[in-house]
Amino acid sequence: MSEELNKWSIFEKVVAVVTDGGANIKSAVRLMGLSHLPCTAHKLNLIVQKALKLSDNEEIKPDDNTDERDLKKLFKKCRSIVGFFKRSEVGHRMLVEKQKQLGNETVLKLKQDVSTRWNSTFLMLERLIKLKEPLTIVMITLKEAPSNLSSEEWNIIEDMIPLLRPFDKLTVELSAEHYPTISMVIPLIRGLQSSLGTKNPKTRLGIFIKDRLIENTTKRFDSLEKQTLTPHFSRATLLDPRCKKAVFGLEVNAKEAETYLVSETAALISNVSNNEKLQLKLLKQTTHTSEVNLDTDSDNVWNFFHSRVTSVQSQTTSTSSATSLMKQYLSMPHQDLKCNVAEFWNDYKTVLAPLSDIALKYSIIPATSVPAERIFSKAGQILSARRNRLLPKNVDHFFY
Repeated sequence: MSEELNKWSIFEKVVAVVTDGGANIKSAVRLMGLSHLPCTAHKLNLIVQKALKLSDNEEIKPDDNTDERDLKKLFKKCRSIVGFFKRSEVGHRMLVEKQKQLGNETVLKLKQDVSTRWNSTFLMLERLIKLKEPLTIVMITLKEAPSNLSSEEWNIIEDMIPLLRPFDKLTVELSAEHYPTISMVIPLIRGLQSSLGTKNPKTRLGIFIKDRLIENTTKRFDSLEKQTLTPHFSRATLLDPRCKKAVFGLEVNAKEAETYLVSETAALISNVSNNEKLQLKLLKQTTHTSEVNLDTDSDNVWNFFHSRVTSVQSQTTSTSSATSLMKQYLSMPHQDLKCNVAEFWNDYKTVLAPLSDIALKYSIIPATSVPAERIFSKAGQILSARRNRLLPKNVDHFFY
């Protein structure tokens, strides 16, 4: 990977690498000396998978508690129903006809889930609820159909859907590729936690799942706002004109992010100032025609004093300028939710420089690795073993 980045001369431009939580890829990123950020979509996937006990193995284990056993039985029953209507041509046709008889505007099909993708389980359960009435009627008339869900089991599914829907919406929102997403992780995760807290499941399993989701979410995103392992999230959020400090769970975390950003801005100001001084010094040396002072720099005993004082003054000036820039930005009104973050900072590139450069640096980081995975999926559809070359330009073909 380092070779490819250097080949395209972009290694120095990489701010962070976003991947899943695999130990091998995390080690690879660290060996390259680059910052690693965990994919938020993968973390959300793990949270729900663990809460729902989703796995390829549906077998009930001896150490499973009552809630876990009942949950596995429920999912197994749901998959059996969906699988039957997927396999049975008669069952499928009767389900379609029954929907039309009941006046359904759109004829729907059942959806089968994949254990490694929790959102497919959510979509399966959601579709079962939508087809509850025609499904129940058809299953009564079909002798070979599997057992229908009990009233309690339907109630459990109805409890689960409102708990899982915020995770689905959050995953879709953060997996976008046409606008910055990293700065929205903190406010959306806080919104997710708030949404879960307002849900009131009525069944025992519904309450069990709610508690597991809240517990897993808190555990996975406990250090999200801190400046330790993944400071990029909080810094990008603070530099999002729609969010600033308002969306942080703790004020101290917002203040800490501000402190680090002020230091980073001051360092940029100092570098610019030093470069300008160096250029001016070189210019003077090339144009200076007066006699050389016999008291050379190496013999000047006041050099230490002058260098230290100049350094302190420069540092103080840089820090005060950076602090002033940050205050100026934070005092500006919050922007509308539809505000384009990149366009905002481009508009204020001159007024808030170099804070604007730092803001753009953090905002370009994607919150998930989904956009990159989409590229590989699309590439696989375009170029395959059976479609491995393009037609000559002079050949006119039409494909239907």
